[in-house]
Amino acid sequence: MRNRLNVLFSLTSLSVVLVTVERFSFTQRILLPPHHFLRLHELVQMTVLILLTVVVPALVLREVTQNFAALRSAAGAWLFLAFVAGVYFYATGNGVHEMASYALSASCDPDHVTGDRCGALFVNDYYTGNILYFIGAFLMTASLLLFERRNPSQAYRRGGLAVLVGNALVFALTVLAYAGLDRVLVGLGYSVVMTLFVLACLLPVRRRYRDYPFTTYTAIVYTLGTLASIAVRLS
Repeated sequence: MRNRLNVLFSLTSLSVVLVTVERFSFTQRILLPPHHFLRLHELVQMTVLILLTVVVPALVLREVTQNFAALRSAAGAWLFLAFVAGVYFYATGNGVHEMASYALSASCDPDHVTGDRCGALFVNDYYTGNILYFIGAFLMTASLLLFERRNPSQAYRRGGLAVLVGNALVFALTVLAYAGLDRVLVGLGYSVVMTLFVLACLLPVRRRYRDYPFTTYTAIVYTLGTLASIAVRLS
């Protein structure tokens, strides 16, 4: 399990790096026919990169549920439904965000939003899409944390923590990007809530943190990312 989780943590790092790099790539300048309905950027984000960020947590779900065995209990079934609902809101929010982002950039000045039409696009881009996206991210992550709490492993008793910590630092930079550098505070609010939740999961079992690798990984990600984001906002 340890090696599989480290592979998944590394794939998570790869996915968030690709999401970031792609946002600054040539795909931003390629308009798609017919009628320039989208940029290549939005298409790649919605059909490839965000899909990857859902597939990897689904594989983590397999690990923290002992190959889905934990889903057989009543509590496991409810947590699985929470994970599925999270995937729905996560994907819906991303779709709203990407579509509104393209329309806002194509039809309005994103830095000087005026009028109802551009204002509505701005709200859907930065608020509606992001709020749904982060609700989904919270449900997905929280359900994985609670699954692991119910099904602790001994995955990291013999090592593997260096890879875990390294990947957590990469993801923490992503948290900093959306919580500390975005123009609105939605991402920061999510990261604060997620930090409090994961610390509530970790603190009671902190002496056995090696038995809870996903919880330990998530705690490093959000604690460091949120603290850095707050420091950036205050500065």
